[in-house]
Amino acid sequence: MPARPEPPAPPIGRWGKIWRVAFVLIVGLVAWVSTATSLSSDTMEVRHLWALIGDPVLGVVAGILTVWRRRWPQRIALAVTLIGVVSSSAGGAGILTLASVAARRQWRELAWLAPLNVAGGLAVERIYPSTPENETPWPVMLILLLLIVAVVIAVGYAVGGRRELAWERVESAELDAQRRAAQAAAAERTRIAREMHDVLAHRISLVAMHAGALNYRTDLSPEQMGDALGTIETNAHQALADLREVLGVLREPRSLDTDAAPEPPQPEISALPALIAEAEALGSRVTFSDETTGAVPSGLGRTAYRVVQEALTNARKHAPGAVVRVRLAGSPIAGLQIEVRNPRSLQDLDHALPKSGLGLLGLQERVALAGGRLDHGQTADGGYAVTAWLPWPNAPTDTEATSRRIA
Repeated sequence: MPARPEPPAPPIGRWGKIWRVAFVLIVGLVAWVSTATSLSSDTMEVRHLWALIGDPVLGVVAGILTVWRRRWPQRIALAVTLIGVVSSSAGGAGILTLASVAARRQWRELAWLAPLNVAGGLAVERIYPSTPENETPWPVMLILLLLIVAVVIAVGYAVGGRRELAWERVESAELDAQRRAAQAAAAERTRIAREMHDVLAHRISLVAMHAGALNYRTDLSPEQMGDALGTIETNAHQALADLREVLGVLREPRSLDTDAAPEPPQPEISALPALIAEAEALGSRVTFSDETTGAVPSGLGRTAYRVVQEALTNARKHAPGAVVRVRLAGSPIAGLQIEVRNPRSLQDLDHALPKSGLGLLGLQERVALAGGRLDHGQTADGGYAVTAWLPWPNAPTDTEATSRRIA
């Protein structure tokens, strides 16, 4: 199992650097003054000289070494601890490096560093013998050193825990951002596929149907054959135009291209008569009734247009020649009801187009995203019906409607 990567140490600000330097200086100064004042009068002159000159010099060296404690934590901790064996003024630097190593939360490093700090504290006490009245028994000194080391390790371990928790939160936020980006990309791909099918399916079905008719209709006159070929050509060109329009969502935004033509608006419910007229011009028989009250919002109209478009495409593919009945009804309070029904086709279906089901699947997702519901299936007479209900955006609630009627 791979080892968990160590969380990166956060950068230290100016105030953090100031209080760390102050801590090393104050603790080192207190330790040095306490040691120097507790020396016995019969101590050798060499020890007095070392306590006054050598000890503080090494303490300054140990303090300077702490600057690199994050780059080489174990090496700096070992060097500072060894200096602390012969220099009491290095105590502040030793505490800081011990806490820094403890913040890494690596018990293998603390297993040798903690005992070494305790041994160093006992050793420096032996170098500077105190007067009998100031002398501390070694068992008491051992317990005191153990407590100090334990507290420092606990504090460093807690700091490391907070650092690791903050790092995990950052990682979790990054993973959530990546997950949301992936979901958004998947949703966009689904939307593009849905749009691609809605826009192109009915035109390609016309091209396929007329091309299939030319395969087995040998009795067509040159004029009729020319009309059929013209229909195929017209719908093929229109399909290419629709394809370019749909693929436009895949291109990067051209915010700096001021000469680019604006994208055409998506069809709304007002374009339904033109859609039905186009279907009738191509041989379909459609009856259309609009019983809606109130202006249909744009978003609702686009969804309704796609529902009718897909239903007409399916009827043309699987029930050619049948009369398709399209009915719209609704109001801002009741919502929009869409019904597209056709009876069973009486024509030969040997050349019917294959069923994919992707159109209705995309339609269900589109209607669900709009907060509505979609039902489809065979009717009692063997025909097919597609019904959908869509909520009216910003429609008044029951309470609001009741209050308006009372008013």
